[in-house]
Amino acid sequence: MKQVWIIIMAAMFIVSGSNIGEAKSHYKIKHKDQITHDWEIHVDYPLFDQLEDKDLQQEVNTKIVQKLEDTFRDVKRGASDLMGMPVLYYEETGVYRQKDLYSVVMTSHISRGEQYNSTVTSVNFENKDHGKVVPLNKLVDMEELNERVQKVIAQEPDTYNQDKFTKVRDNTAFYVADDQLFLIFNKYEIAAGVHGTPEIQIPLNGIELEQADETNAPFPSFTLKYPQNTQAGNR
Repeated sequence: MKQVWIIIMAAMFIVSGSNIGEAKSHYKIKHKDQITHDWEIHVDYPLFDQLEDKDLQQEVNTKIVQKLEDTFRDVKRGASDLMGMPVLYYEETGVYRQKDLYSVVMTSHISRGEQYNSTVTSVNFENKDHGKVVPLNKLVDMEELNERVQKVIAQEPDTYNQDKFTKVRDNTAFYVADDQLFLIFNKYEIAAGVHGTPEIQIPLNGIELEQADETNAPFPSFTLKYPQNTQAGNR
């Protein structure tokens, strides 16, 4: 099974690399690799260092690091529950940009024995002076979005499971490209596992909320602690 996992990881790395576009000059890719008797992790993630608003930059980097730490904590907890059966964790990241809106899409692939799961989160923000994090429900009208997603799911019954879909979560991962909203769902959330983490594309026209140009209060200052590489700094 380990050999199969390595092949899968290599394929995902190639795919994730193609997702990272013109925003690349604003961040650096970090690596974290660790192999023990109980778990194996391979993580690539961005840390931003060239955003216009430094308070926002710290907030975004904190969210990225915290997400990884939370997932790694779950991996270690799962490994302790499955004695003699290592947990394999691979994180792939894509960074997308439309005008000032940046999206960091993070997909966690976790294997426990014969069980495989993938979950997706995103950090979305405006890179400008007094920029801010932009949740999905602050970008679009959620009621209108749900109606459109429901229509897409109903039109493709061979792909999506209507019984599983209730509504788009406020924290559903997303990115914007070419004036289209791309929603990324967790594995098994709205479709069979063979479809992986399905994406649904919805035109922004008609659902996008007007963004107020407001000045955010300063983000509280604190020391950001980044994860340290425990085995290999680069691969």
